[in-house]
Amino acid sequence: MAAGATITRVRAFTYNFYRWRYESDFLVNLGLAGIFACLTGFGALVKVYLPWTPVPITGQLFFVLASAVVLGKHFGGLSQIIYAFVGILGVPWFAGSNTNPQPIFDGLPGLYRGTGGVAFLTGATFGYILGFIVSAFVIGWAIDGRVRYRRPAFLGLLLLGGVGLVYVFGAAWFYVWWTTGFGVVASRGALSFGDLMVKTVIPFVPLDLVKAGIVLGIGGAILPSRPFARERDASSPAGVP
Repeated sequence: MAAGATITRVRAFTYNFYRWRYESDFLVNLGLAGIFACLTGFGALVKVYLPWTPVPITGQLFFVLASAVVLGKHFGGLSQIIYAFVGILGVPWFAGSNTNPQPIFDGLPGLYRGTGGVAFLTGATFGYILGFIVSAFVIGWAIDGRVRYRRPAFLGLLLLGGVGLVYVFGAAWFYVWWTTGFGVVASRGALSFGDLMVKTVIPFVPLDLVKAGIVLGIGGAILPSRPFARERDASSPAGVP
């Protein structure tokens, strides 16, 4: 009985949070988006460098997916736009490449200084940032748009799709960077599809699936099973608590 009462209270709390988020004014949601932008920036500093690719393993994707689940269709994506915009302005919270890794704390592996500035736009990894934005918008739009997309099976597919979008943008950008240098650096020559996958996708899949799984667990616990906005299926059985 105690466990059931606790679950009921948690469900009531999370429903009230999502309802509050939906009804709050722009500045409140902008503040929430800013928080997730900062979290994504922190995730960029937690990284593992790989010797065969300039793309590091980072913690960013976890916060990207979480921003979509928590903030929904507008402000999840906006949080990633803020992250990208502020980084381009010069705040060093992009992960960057592995050309010159600098630990934040000497003797403490895993935390490295980031990079920022306009030059990042012509780097190897900016495509992933674009993927963050698109992924957060798509997942948030689906979650806010229909109650049934908050069910674990649908939510899991959404999160996997979001991860896939990040890979598509990241790999496509990397390929253009590798073969053209964007006119800033010399081309590195041809790049086969297999080599492209090894440099931009395959090494990241295991940990990214773990991140998506954690967000799925969080989303399953906090996402309301009844309407809090103007969901398209609000009157269907899926909207019944």
